[in-house]
Amino acid sequence: MRALRGQQLRDIAMRALRGRQWGNVAMRAGVGVVLVAALTVAAVAATAGVSSAGHRAYHSALRVHRHQRVNHFNTGATHSPKVLRQLAGWSGGSKRHAPGSALQGALQGVDVAAYQHPGGQRINWPRVARAGIQFVAVKATEGTYYRNPFALTDLAQAKAAGLSVMAYVFAIPNGNGGSASPVAQADYLISYLASGGGPLPPIMLDIEYNPYGDVCYDLSRSAMVSWIAQFSTEIQVKTGEDPIIYGPGPWWQECAGGTPRFAQFPLWVPDYTSAPRPLITPGWGNYDFWQYSSAGTVKGIDAPGNVDLDQLNPAVIPLLDPGPQTSTSGGTVDLHVALADPVKGQTLSFAAGGLPPGTTVSATGQITGWPVVAGSYEPTVSVSDSGGQSGSVAFGWSVSTAPSAGPTGPVQLDLGGQCLTAVGDGSANGTQAEIRACTGSSAQAWTYAQDSTLRINNKCLTIPTAAEGALVELEPCASTAAQQWHLAYPRALNPVTGQRRTTLVNRWSGMCLADPLFSLSNSARIALRPCNGYANEAWTLPPGPVQSQVPGMCLDDSGGLTANGTKIDIFGCDGSAGQAWLAEPDGTVRINGKCLDVAHGATTSGSPVDLFSCNGTPAQQWTLVPDGAGVTLVNPGSRLCLADPADATANGTQLVIATCVAGDPGMAWRVS
Repeated sequence: MRALRGQQLRDIAMRALRGRQWGNVAMRAGVGVVLVAALTVAAVAATAGVSSAGHRAYHSALRVHRHQRVNHFNTGATHSPKVLRQLAGWSGGSKRHAPGSALQGALQGVDVAAYQHPGGQRINWPRVARAGIQFVAVKATEGTYYRNPFALTDLAQAKAAGLSVMAYVFAIPNGNGGSASPVAQADYLISYLASGGGPLPPIMLDIEYNPYGDVCYDLSRSAMVSWIAQFSTEIQVKTGEDPIIYGPGPWWQECAGGTPRFAQFPLWVPDYTSAPRPLITPGWGNYDFWQYSSAGTVKGIDAPGNVDLDQLNPAVIPLLDPGPQTSTSGGTVDLHVALADPVKGQTLSFAAGGLPPGTTVSATGQITGWPVVAGSYEPTVSVSDSGGQSGSVAFGWSVSTAPSAGPTGPVQLDLGGQCLTAVGDGSANGTQAEIRACTGSSAQAWTYAQDSTLRINNKCLTIPTAAEGALVELEPCASTAAQQWHLAYPRALNPVTGQRRTTLVNRWSGMCLADPLFSLSNSARIALRPCNGYANEAWTLPPGPVQSQVPGMCLDDSGGLTANGTKIDIFGCDGSAGQAWLAEPDGTVRINGKCLDVAHGATTSGSPVDLFSCNGTPAQQWTLVPDGAGVTLVNPGSRLCLADPADATANGTQLVIATCVAGDPGMAWRVS
């Protein structure tokens, strides 16, 4: 009797859904007949309006359901029954006008779930690609109780076939037998995707009609917005990118109040219409993806008439919001602004405005550099292609002042054993600096912080004005350009200067720290002067790390050894003696009494560098050429640059000389 009742209820559900065979999906997921029928009909009654017989069956099923465990009949489906019925063209039991079709110039896509694998049938993704499909969204999880067993294979095989892939969670904000936590549901999705190995795909949050009860999951509008925000924050924290939002317009208005809070996220909107543009979900000004049918047929997917069809807005290139960024002044940055739909074959160009000083964006959307000035920024990254499509994303970026940590010791002038000294070892604002014989006193113990500031007594060496002759003084540290000094080769700034290899350049003024009197005696005040390349501006900083712009990596004397021929490699910055380098005014870079050397005096790209006894040869000369907030180390004998090949992050990678490329993180260095 129970089996008969279940069959009757399934028949009612299937008739109401007009061919969308949810009963079969649930059965394949291993759900009991009575439970499937009860909740399937509940969803149908809530979304479609069934016959009086259907309502009687629905209420009968509810009476049975009260004595059963929580059921999840819809796990195998791509979306809620209501959305799928609407996208199939059904309304009030009758078929509406024909749906929208593929727009001219719009990239075409599909979204799939377990339902598109009848009987465990695999999707033939190469055939799908040949059918003109260029992207796919794969349902990976639902709540914290279901993982699509086909998802990882679909993502891998679709990507191998050349499709752009995305993964999504069908959100269950009230838990429905699982955890209602947005963080738990985000982590459940990420954990499953990570188990497949490799980088995570872009993530979509499918937030829509509840298939199992109250349309808004019994949440108030404010609670729903908070749930979405917490989910998005967790995704951003774990992946570095905010999710795409899949949101039906009527549901978003009813359950989230039409909030514009997430308008910077790419929008995937479902809408069945013959208009050339979907109904935009409230809170957004435009759409990025449009799901225009749930009744498609695509070669390679064994679900004829039951495939969700999507297309990319032909006028928009959607970018994933990287979310709020936080950095410390002088810290390395390596941030990629990614496409929501990175379809192969696109030729794109990125640009940015409002980035923190010291950072730049490449033509491929990679933001690198050292943010050098503390403050709050609102950068906008834009992308365009040759066809006139464009997109942009804006986000916040906070840069804090660097801590008072770094190499500490004397800052020595290449003139008679004189050192930079805080007058009277003072700490008051306005305390000036002078030249005095090097004694190792506390008044000469300067710390070179990661933001390129020179610090002593908890104050920073500052120029009060960018005018020539301005006397430097101590002021509270603020990581401003007026307080930042970096080593550079004077002739890289002005080709007619003297031959000294290093000088300290102020980032704000472009002028150099100088002993204007070429003093050999004490007490001459230190001032700002045009860079001249002579001994009165040739300074040596305390030994310290040579940091790569590849985050966390430093120039390393392999094993801290001193033998000639010791490999010089890239290694995680650890503050060890094997990373305490000294850039000398004679153009050498030294450690453990030996010099950074091009092995065997080679001059060809790809030649390795090593450690060797200092001998004054061109193979040991390095000029510090400014490149953004860092420098490139150019070997003048070969005219090639010190390079981390392929921007490697593996400890122990041998460094080489290679053709200089501006903006390459593997060739950009910050020298203490």
